[in-house]
Amino acid sequence: MTDITLPTQELRDRGVEVLERAGGQIRLPKHTVLEAPSSLKWTVYENLLELGAFSYQVSGYCAAAKIGRYCSFGEDVQIGRQNHPTTWATTSPALYLGDKLFELGDTFTGAEEYHSHSIKTSEPPTRVQVTTIGHDVYIGHGAFISAGVTIGTGAIVAGNAVVTRDVPPYAIVGGNPATIISFRFPTQRAAQLLHLQWWRFAPWQLSHLDPSKPTDFIRGLIEMKEDKPFEADVIDLRKRDQA
Repeated sequence: MTDITLPTQELRDRGVEVLERAGGQIRLPKHTVLEAPSSLKWTVYENLLELGAFSYQVSGYCAAAKIGRYCSFGEDVQIGRQNHPTTWATTSPALYLGDKLFELGDTFTGAEEYHSHSIKTSEPPTRVQVTTIGHDVYIGHGAFISAGVTIGTGAIVAGNAVVTRDVPPYAIVGGNPATIISFRFPTQRAAQLLHLQWWRFAPWQLSHLDPSKPTDFIRGLIEMKEDKPFEADVIDLRKRDQA
């Protein structure tokens, strides 16, 4: 997919934090949809990004991901690394990327052939798998999230965990491969939070509630049933050419 390069200050002005980047610019996928406020910090993004308000990833890599609101991802988190072909004669991209494999000059042995050759294959090496992450998901430092998995709302992924399969809402997972350690709440309380969808609101709309007391927090949410959800500003780079 095509990438777009834009000034980091432009995003900050519109409510998306970007920490220091070379040249004061950031490269993002053409399919990028960001709710403000949120933060891209130092993370590298590729292929597709949808990020909800009040979410952030400190550093690492994120590809082809749809992420909800109020998500907190730590340092060196890897999300959506796409696979190499595993059923072909080789897994090496040297046999399907051509001279896009490395950015090279033309004075080494084989340079002419390297830049001019192509290999035809009967099928694409891989197909992009989109990773879906719900709201209020906490991912610890160094975790690896395989491409195509779904992590449910309210889940916690332990640091250095390797997630290779879907994670249920409000589950706590860890290990390699990651398995369920426990659940954050009893089934009924988790169901109430999922039903009430507290992430629809901005923090200032919830300032009268105490999140350290989940039962009271839920009671307060029930009383907010007539309150209007927070409508975040949306930065949609898919529309940038139309601006």
